Amino acid sequence: MRTSPVCQIEKFPAQEAQRARSCNFLTTHILMEMWQAPFSLLADAREVEKALRYAGNGRGDEGDVISYQFSPYGVSAKATFGDAHIFIHTWPENGYAAVDIFASSQEGAYEVFERLKEAFKPHYVHALEMKRGQLVEMEET
Repeated sequence: MRTSPVCQIEKFPAQEAQRARSCNFLTTHILMEMWQAPFSLLADAREVEKALRYAGNGRGDEGDVISYQFSPYGVSAKATFGDAHIFIHTWPENGYAAVDIFASSQEGAYEVFERLKEAFKPHYVHALEMKRGQLVEMEET
């Protein structure tokens, strides 16, 4: 499977009167795109729910999963697991899925990311990492 590099984008305010002394974030957000995943895994809400439960905790149990089955196929779903949330929209006719992963830690986000790749078996993955909820402690100069 080919995985493109994950990019991290950070933008800090440029203010002459203040400068950032330290920086913390509330969550890691990974925007993930999967291509050439099997139609059967993307087309049916039950299969998507099963994959999300596995991705959320590695066991396939627990978690709150809500899905919507489109006709004739395709799924939108949300899964919540304590400190991780996953949102997915599938276009099985194109072998494509768009996924958002929110987790309280970078490590947790990447664990979900890796399990999603295992569950959906895409041939190509692209991801972008963003830090969300930037908390900046400012210091006057």
